[in-house]
Amino acid sequence: MIDYQRGFSLIELMIAMTLGLLLTAGAMQFMASTRQTFELNNDISRIQENGRIAMDILVKDLRMAGYRQTLNGDDTAPHYFDFQTNCSRDHPTCTLNQYIDSTDSITHGSDRLSIQYDPPADDLGGEARDCLGKKLDATERHSIIVNVYTIDTVNGINSLYCRGYNKNKGTWLERGAQPLIDGIDNMQVLYGVTDTSDSTGSVNQYMPQSALEESDWPYIKSVSIALLVSNGLQRGFAKAQARKYRLLDSAELETADTDRQARRIYSTTVQLKNSR
Repeated sequence: MIDYQRGFSLIELMIAMTLGLLLTAGAMQFMASTRQTFELNNDISRIQENGRIAMDILVKDLRMAGYRQTLNGDDTAPHYFDFQTNCSRDHPTCTLNQYIDSTDSITHGSDRLSIQYDPPADDLGGEARDCLGKKLDATERHSIIVNVYTIDTVNGINSLYCRGYNKNKGTWLERGAQPLIDGIDNMQVLYGVTDTSDSTGSVNQYMPQSALEESDWPYIKSVSIALLVSNGLQRGFAKAQARKYRLLDSAELETADTDRQARRIYSTTVQLKNSR
Protein backbone atom coordinates (compact mmCIF):
# COMPACT_ATOMS: atom_id res chain seq x y z
CA MET A 1 0.00 0.00 0.00
CA ILE A 2 1.39 3.36 -1.06
CA ASP A 3 1.28 6.18 1.60
CA TYR A 4 0.94 9.52 -0.09
CA GLN A 5 2.31 12.50 1.88
CA ARG A 6 -0.02 15.47 2.04
CA GLY A 7 0.78 19.13 2.94
CA PHE A 8 -1.39 21.75 4.64
CA SER A 9 -4.29 23.15 2.79
CA LEU A 10 -4.58 26.90 2.14
CA ILE A 11 -7.35 27.16 4.74
CA GLU A 12 -5.22 25.44 7.37
CA LEU A 13 -2.32 27.77 6.62
CA MET A 14 -4.55 30.84 6.93
CA ILE A 15 -5.94 29.60 10.24
CA ALA A 16 -2.43 28.92 11.57
CA MET A 17 -1.22 32.37 10.45
CA THR A 18 -4.23 34.06 12.05
CA LEU A 19 -3.65 32.27 15.34
CA GLY A 20 0.04 33.18 15.22
CA LEU A 21 -0.75 36.84 14.59
CA LEU A 22 -3.22 36.88 17.48
CA LEU A 23 -0.65 35.34 19.81
CA THR A 24 2.02 37.80 18.63
CA ALA A 25 -0.33 40.77 19.08
CA GLY A 26 -1.22 39.56 22.58
CA ALA A 27 2.45 39.19 23.51
CA MET A 28 3.25 42.67 22.17
CA GLN A 29 0.32 44.16 24.06
CA PHE A 30 1.51 42.45 27.25
CA MET A 31 5.05 43.77 26.73
CA ALA A 32 3.77 47.31 26.08
CA SER A 33 1.56 47.18 29.17
CA THR A 34 4.43 45.85 31.27
CA ARG A 35 6.74 48.61 30.03
CA GLN A 36 4.07 51.26 30.72
CA THR A 37 3.66 49.95 34.27
CA PHE A 38 7.43 49.89 34.79
CA GLU A 39 7.88 53.45 33.52
CA LEU A 40 4.96 54.75 35.59
CA ASN A 41 6.34 53.09 38.73
CA ASN A 42 9.71 54.65 37.90
CA ASP A 43 7.98 58.05 37.59
CA ILE A 44 6.37 57.60 41.01
CA SER A 45 9.73 56.68 42.54
CA ARG A 46 11.30 59.81 41.08
CA ILE A 47 8.42 61.93 42.35
CA GLN A 48 8.77 60.52 45.87
CA GLU A 49 12.52 61.14 45.86
CA ASN A 50 12.20 64.68 44.48
CA GLY A 51 9.46 65.59 46.96
CA ARG A 52 11.25 64.14 49.96
CA ILE A 53 14.60 65.82 49.22
CA ALA A 54 13.06 69.21 48.38
CA MET A 55 10.93 69.18 51.52
CA ASP A 56 13.92 68.14 53.66
CA ILE A 57 15.94 71.10 52.32
CA LEU A 58 13.18 73.62 53.00
CA VAL A 59 12.23 72.25 56.43
CA LYS A 60 15.87 72.19 57.57
CA ASP A 61 16.30 75.83 56.53
CA LEU A 62 12.99 76.90 58.10
CA ARG A 63 14.10 75.42 61.41
CA MET A 64 17.18 77.65 61.23
CA ALA A 65 15.15 80.79 60.45
CA GLY A 66 16.03 83.65 62.79
CA TYR A 67 19.06 81.88 64.28
CA ARG A 68 21.88 84.09 65.53
CA GLN A 69 25.08 82.85 67.16
CA THR A 70 25.27 84.29 70.66
CA LEU A 71 28.71 85.88 70.35
CA ASN A 72 28.17 87.32 66.89
CA GLY A 73 27.17 90.81 65.86
CA ASP A 74 25.09 92.88 68.25
CA ASP A 75 23.52 89.78 69.82
CA THR A 76 20.21 90.66 68.13
CA ALA A 77 18.49 87.80 66.33
CA PRO A 78 17.25 88.60 62.83
CA HIS A 79 13.66 88.16 61.76
CA TYR A 80 12.77 84.73 60.40
CA PHE A 81 12.23 86.09 56.88
CA ASP A 82 13.40 88.91 54.69
CA PHE A 83 10.41 90.83 53.35
CA GLN A 84 9.33 94.01 51.64
CA THR A 85 5.96 95.75 51.64
CA ASN A 86 4.19 97.67 48.90
CA CYS A 87 6.68 96.78 46.19
CA SER A 88 6.39 95.56 42.62
CA ARG A 89 8.02 92.56 40.99
CA ASP A 90 10.62 94.76 39.28
CA HIS A 91 11.74 96.44 42.49
CA PRO A 92 15.33 95.28 43.21
CA THR A 93 14.69 94.19 46.78
CA CYS A 94 11.59 92.27 45.73
CA THR A 95 13.83 89.50 44.49
CA LEU A 96 13.96 88.68 48.20
CA ASN A 97 10.23 88.98 48.69
CA GLN A 98 7.73 86.13 48.96
CA TYR A 99 6.25 87.28 45.66
CA ILE A 100 3.15 85.71 44.07
CA ASP A 101 3.01 85.82 40.28
CA SER A 102 -0.18 87.10 38.67
CA THR A 103 -0.61 83.98 36.52
CA ASP A 104 -1.84 80.68 37.89
CA SER A 105 -0.46 77.65 36.08
CA ILE A 106 1.89 74.76 36.71
CA THR A 107 5.02 76.77 35.91
CA HIS A 108 3.89 80.12 37.33
CA GLY A 109 2.18 81.45 40.42
CA SER A 110 4.71 79.95 42.83
CA ASP A 111 5.61 81.74 46.05
CA ARG A 112 9.15 82.80 46.84
CA LEU A 113 10.56 82.03 50.25
CA SER A 114 13.39 84.13 51.75
CA ILE A 115 14.78 82.61 54.95
CA GLN A 116 17.40 84.53 56.88
CA TYR A 117 19.76 83.60 59.72
CA ASP A 118 23.37 83.59 60.81
CA PRO A 119 24.70 80.34 59.26
CA PRO A 120 26.71 78.24 61.72
CA ALA A 121 29.84 76.36 60.71
CA ASP A 122 29.11 73.03 59.01
CA ASP A 123 31.00 69.76 59.03
CA LEU A 124 32.86 70.51 55.79
CA GLY A 125 35.91 72.15 57.29
CA GLY A 126 34.01 74.16 59.87
CA GLU A 127 32.96 76.86 57.40
CA ALA A 128 29.70 78.82 57.21
CA ARG A 129 27.88 78.32 53.91
CA ASP A 130 24.72 79.40 52.13
CA CYS A 131 22.03 77.19 50.55
CA LEU A 132 24.25 76.39 47.55
CA GLY A 133 27.18 75.39 49.72
CA LYS A 134 29.13 78.58 48.95
CA LYS A 135 31.70 79.19 51.65
CA LEU A 136 31.58 82.64 53.24
CA ASP A 137 34.88 84.49 53.20
CA ALA A 138 36.42 86.17 56.22
CA THR A 139 34.58 89.45 55.59
CA GLU A 140 31.22 87.66 55.32
CA ARG A 141 31.40 85.45 58.40
CA HIS A 142 28.77 86.16 61.02
CA SER A 143 26.73 88.09 58.44
CA ILE A 144 23.00 87.54 58.15
CA ILE A 145 22.49 85.36 55.08
CA VAL A 146 19.19 85.17 53.19
CA ASN A 147 18.51 81.93 51.29
CA VAL A 148 16.03 82.82 48.52
CA TYR A 149 14.03 79.83 47.23
CA THR A 150 12.13 80.09 43.95
CA ILE A 151 10.63 77.87 41.24
CA ASP A 152 11.97 78.33 37.73
CA THR A 153 11.74 76.51 34.38
CA VAL A 154 14.65 75.62 32.10
CA ASN A 155 14.25 73.41 29.00
CA GLY A 156 10.73 72.49 30.06
CA ILE A 157 11.78 71.22 33.49
CA ASN A 158 10.61 72.96 36.65
CA SER A 159 13.06 73.01 39.55
CA LEU A 160 13.53 74.38 43.05
CA TYR A 161 16.19 77.09 42.85
CA CYS A 162 18.12 78.93 45.54
CA ARG A 163 20.42 81.92 45.75
CA GLY A 164 22.30 83.33 48.73
CA TYR A 165 22.21 87.00 49.70
CA ASN A 166 24.40 88.79 52.26
CA LYS A 167 22.01 91.02 54.19
CA ASN A 168 24.79 92.97 55.92
CA LYS A 169 26.58 93.84 52.68
CA GLY A 170 23.50 94.04 50.48
CA THR A 171 25.10 91.81 47.84
CA TRP A 172 24.37 88.43 46.25
CA LEU A 173 26.74 85.57 47.04
CA GLU A 174 26.29 84.01 43.59
CA ARG A 175 25.91 85.38 40.09
CA GLY A 176 22.55 83.70 39.72
CA ALA A 177 20.15 81.21 41.27
CA GLN A 178 21.04 77.53 40.84
CA PRO A 179 18.74 74.48 40.74
CA LEU A 180 18.65 72.22 43.79
CA ILE A 181 16.00 69.65 42.88
CA ASP A 182 14.27 69.04 39.53
CA GLY A 183 10.57 68.24 39.26
CA ILE A 184 9.28 70.90 41.69
CA ASP A 185 6.47 72.45 39.65
CA ASN A 186 4.91 74.77 42.20
CA MET A 187 5.46 76.01 45.76
CA GLN A 188 2.89 77.68 48.00
CA VAL A 189 3.56 79.18 51.44
CA LEU A 190 1.24 80.30 54.24
CA TYR A 191 2.40 82.06 57.41
CA GLY A 192 0.92 81.21 60.80
CA VAL A 193 0.26 84.42 62.74
CA THR A 194 -0.53 84.63 66.42
CA ASP A 195 -2.99 87.06 67.95
CA THR A 196 -1.16 89.81 69.84
CA SER A 197 -3.72 89.51 72.64
CA ASP A 198 -3.11 85.76 73.04
CA SER A 199 -0.59 85.25 75.83
CA THR A 200 -0.01 81.61 74.79
CA GLY A 201 1.40 82.65 71.43
CA SER A 202 -0.76 80.11 69.59
CA VAL A 203 -1.31 80.53 65.86
CA ASN A 204 -4.89 81.59 65.13
CA GLN A 205 -4.74 81.98 61.34
CA TYR A 206 -2.60 81.17 58.30
CA MET A 207 -2.16 83.95 55.77
CA PRO A 208 -0.42 84.37 52.39
CA GLN A 209 2.31 86.96 52.12
CA SER A 210 0.06 89.24 50.09
CA ALA A 211 -2.37 89.52 53.03
CA LEU A 212 0.23 90.32 55.68
CA GLU A 213 0.74 93.80 57.01
CA GLU A 214 4.18 94.94 58.14
CA SER A 215 2.94 94.78 61.73
CA ASP A 216 2.08 91.07 61.30
CA TRP A 217 5.60 89.84 60.53
CA PRO A 218 6.89 89.90 64.14
CA TYR A 219 4.02 87.59 65.13
CA ILE A 220 4.69 84.80 62.64
CA LYS A 221 5.13 81.54 64.59
CA SER A 222 4.91 78.83 61.94
CA VAL A 223 4.95 78.20 58.20
CA SER A 224 2.86 75.84 56.06
CA ILE A 225 4.44 74.88 52.78
CA ALA A 226 3.13 72.74 49.89
CA LEU A 227 4.97 71.46 46.82
CA LEU A 228 3.60 70.09 43.56
CA VAL A 229 6.12 67.50 42.39
CA SER A 230 6.69 65.70 39.08
CA ASN A 231 9.36 63.26 37.88
CA GLY A 232 11.84 66.00 36.88
CA LEU A 233 12.00 64.88 33.25
CA GLN A 234 10.58 66.44 30.09
CA ARG A 235 8.02 63.66 29.68
CA GLY A 236 6.14 61.24 31.86
CA PHE A 237 4.26 58.00 31.36
CA ALA A 238 0.90 58.69 32.98
CA LYS A 239 -2.33 58.71 31.01
CA ALA A 240 -2.68 61.77 28.78
CA GLN A 241 -5.49 63.74 30.38
CA ALA A 242 -6.09 67.11 32.00
CA ARG A 243 -5.54 67.17 35.75
CA LYS A 244 -6.32 69.74 38.42
CA TYR A 245 -4.43 70.52 41.62
CA ARG A 246 -4.87 72.92 44.52
CA LEU A 247 -2.07 73.78 46.94
CA LEU A 248 -3.03 75.54 50.18
CA ASP A 249 -4.66 78.84 49.16
CA SER A 250 -3.61 78.81 45.50
CA ALA A 251 -5.98 79.06 42.60
CA GLU A 252 -6.76 75.78 40.86
CA LEU A 253 -3.79 74.60 38.79
CA GLU A 254 -4.72 72.69 35.65
CA THR A 255 -2.51 70.77 33.22
CA ALA A 256 -3.13 70.33 29.50
CA ASP A 257 -4.69 67.08 28.29
CA THR A 258 -1.37 66.23 26.59
CA ASP A 259 0.58 66.48 29.85
CA ARG A 260 1.58 62.97 30.88
CA GLN A 261 3.20 63.83 34.19
CA ALA A 262 2.00 61.98 37.29
CA ARG A 263 2.26 64.63 40.00
CA ARG A 264 1.91 64.46 43.78
CA ILE A 265 1.39 67.13 46.44
CA TYR A 266 3.69 67.22 49.48
CA SER A 267 2.92 69.51 52.39
CA THR A 268 4.05 70.15 55.96
CA THR A 269 3.91 72.77 58.71
CA VAL A 270 7.05 73.95 60.52
CA GLN A 271 7.00 75.67 63.89
CA LEU A 272 9.59 78.44 64.10
CA LYS A 273 11.73 77.98 67.20
CA ASN A 274 14.44 80.62 67.28
CA SER A 275 13.62 83.59 69.49
CA ARG A 276 14.00 87.18 68.30
